[in-house]
Amino acid sequence: MSDKVKKYIIFAVFFLVLILFSLTQFFSKDLLWPASGEEKYFNGIIFQNPTNIENLVVSRSVEKDGKENLIKYDISFNYKGEESTARIMGLPVRQIFFNNEITPIKSIASLKGDYEKVNNTLFTAKLKLKDFYKKDDKFTPLSTIRIPLIEEKAPYSFTVYYKVSSLYFSGGRKVEDTSVFITNARMSDFRESTKSTDSLKEAFNDSGYYVNKLELINDKFVSRINILNTISTIIFLGCIAFVCLLIWLNKKNNLYYLIPMFVMIPTFYRFIGKGTRTIAILIIYPILGFIASYLSKLLTKDELKIETKDLKQSLAYTIVYFAICLILFIVPRAFL
Repeated sequence: MSDKVKKYIIFAVFFLVLILFSLTQFFSKDLLWPASGEEKYFNGIIFQNPTNIENLVVSRSVEKDGKENLIKYDISFNYKGEESTARIMGLPVRQIFFNNEITPIKSIASLKGDYEKVNNTLFTAKLKLKDFYKKDDKFTPLSTIRIPLIEEKAPYSFTVYYKVSSLYFSGGRKVEDTSVFITNARMSDFRESTKSTDSLKEAFNDSGYYVNKLELINDKFVSRINILNTISTIIFLGCIAFVCLLIWLNKKNNLYYLIPMFVMIPTFYRFIGKGTRTIAILIIYPILGFIASYLSKLLTKDELKIETKDLKQSLAYTIVYFAICLILFIVPRAFL
């Protein structure tokens, strides 16, 4: 086996070590995209007899509740037919006033239907930031209010307020607010009052439901995340190519190998979309740094053997790397 092949194998071992550590609890996508801790609910209205609904008109707008967004839905429709019921979806956050002489009934129910198909469409195709959500994210078809319906000439008209469903990045920084309106009746008109330039709106029909989603995106923050991801990818792949070139050219200065291998450690985990725990920076990064230091020495040798001075020098480089990690990664976290 040629010396170059042996050195490529040594470099591959370092890459394998990075992969193996990525499988531990120290690195996870959940660290970059933590759960909000709040259930996501569909907003909207579901009718027991949707064919009896006429002139269904919905107007959506965004209002501020302190620093948080509230989604306001003004809903009106006519009902013709036998006595029936409708269910208001989600968890309204304010009292609902009806113009008709009806009394809403508090009734908690998880609705049956093809809501999983709607969720699949949302999280695989319709949401712009779908790649940032977890695989098990979904909107729940919960209803807590049932309203009786009787045939009347005057339209039913009422207003419902909902909290948004939010997506957060590492450090609890909000990336977007979402609201998904759903109904099983034919929509006559859906009016949108949201004028924000960072809002995305799209209506579609799926599994017998009319669905209209709203995303209020922090575009500047998303742009920074994407730029950082792109830079990490370029740097990581560039380091791989650079080390492979050094091996091919048979360079003997171990610092030429060590610096890019040091850089590969944090960029690799960002490259595969995983966040890093603080304890990993304090413990795992130095371990990986020591491995990188020692392997970089082997990459400069014609004969692969362990020497005491190499271990001592690797330990010294590891201490320097640990100090750099403290400055670059730990100190900024203290101010988030």
